[in-house]
Amino acid sequence: MIVKYIALLPEIILILGIGLLAMVRIFRSANTQKTFYTISKWTLILTIAATVIFYNRNVGEFWQNNNYTTLFKICIYLLSIGWGVLSLKRFQNKEYISFWYYFLILINLLCFAIALSYSSLLLLAMMLTFCQIFNFFLLRLDVEEDEMSCSWKYLLLSMSFCLLLWVGVFILWHLTGSFDYMAIKNYLSNPEHLNKQISLAFVLITIFFLFALGVAPFHFWYANVVSCVILPVAGYLTFIPTLVYFSIFVNLMNNVLAPLYGTYENAILFFGVLSVFMGAIGANSEDNLRKIFAYAGLYYIGVVIIAAADMQDQSLQGAFIYLFVYILAFFGVYTVFAGCRSKGDYLHNLDEVRGLSTQRPLLSATLLVLMISLIGTPPLVGFLGKLSVINALVVSNHYGLMAVVAFSVLILACVYLRVITAVYFEPRNINFDRVDKEVYICIAINVILIVMTVLNPKYLMHDVEMMLNVNL
Repeated sequence: MIVKYIALLPEIILILGIGLLAMVRIFRSANTQKTFYTISKWTLILTIAATVIFYNRNVGEFWQNNNYTTLFKICIYLLSIGWGVLSLKRFQNKEYISFWYYFLILINLLCFAIALSYSSLLLLAMMLTFCQIFNFFLLRLDVEEDEMSCSWKYLLLSMSFCLLLWVGVFILWHLTGSFDYMAIKNYLSNPEHLNKQISLAFVLITIFFLFALGVAPFHFWYANVVSCVILPVAGYLTFIPTLVYFSIFVNLMNNVLAPLYGTYENAILFFGVLSVFMGAIGANSEDNLRKIFAYAGLYYIGVVIIAAADMQDQSLQGAFIYLFVYILAFFGVYTVFAGCRSKGDYLHNLDEVRGLSTQRPLLSATLLVLMISLIGTPPLVGFLGKLSVINALVVSNHYGLMAVVAFSVLILACVYLRVITAVYFEPRNINFDRVDKEVYICIAINVILIVMTVLNPKYLMHDVEMMLNVNL
């Protein structure tokens, strides 16, 4: 009987880790900020081990593990461990209790893992709604009283879009009599079953994912949120949800709602193009570093949407490769943010990092290389991502979209040039704090991964594609 449910071991470990965090918080008085990070770190290490070992074990017809789910679970767990150690330094420097941060992160990861593996629209809607609610509590961690309104606005907005998701799910349940992915797909495969109600359900579900991904014109919440919350929360919202929501969205569109997708392909493409332009232009209108890279992220997610618009194998593989490159580079950017402090406070505005190169040359060089890579300059890893997108657009004969992506990146390059100018060519007006060794360790790991990918792109361009092929 136990062997039958062995595939659930990674999620069980997460649950046990969450419970252990709570018990230590309640019953142990001599806790430090590192205590809760250590528990969460070892919980995630054990979870990764179990995920790899039981990557192809399933429970019944609903719990499905495969290379696709394993790839994204391992990515979000590894990113959480790496960002967790950088987040720890913030809590230690501010002497703020870290329990709620790591507790909420583990709960979110559990919900994401269930949403990735369980093939039921009902449970998917439940898990994603829980994640939006938990994000509300994350946004309130250690923020100033006058910034609390940001979290309430987010809660109201996110619950509105979750309501759209639930309405779409229940419309499908009412018409098909099931929440099961396969049953819904079989029902939709009959052209006679396609009607306005089915189309409405598709639109409502799609709108939720566009909001969750921060795709234009539903992007307005993201830039405001990352600029008013603490850095650990801003980094988490930048890396983890993007990977999960896009992977789930592709799974739904490709394996559940595929009969409807062709009707709305041009609309999805429009949102991608809109995101590319609004991201590039919006970044140039900001002076807040987090907002600059939030709008830059809007550009990159727009490119991902454009690349994946036709949902064909080659296009999806190109989109996912570009997404992985973008996440890796943005992890490096936020690592640099974690090293930019003055008098114990993280720096937010562009004028605060003026002359950074004169006192912190390694941080400055890292930021410079990452921005050049994000533009897609060869031979850096960003070029591999751009090459995969170009290849996908060529295969699908979308030459006009190639021009859109190429032109808009020139607009985005203007704001990167502003950042480079401030860091390297403007006089320093503040003194920067000593950089924690964990920042340099994470930078070193990030650089090693980038160099390995550049020297041997087979891992990204071939091995990842093989893992994605299971679900595409």
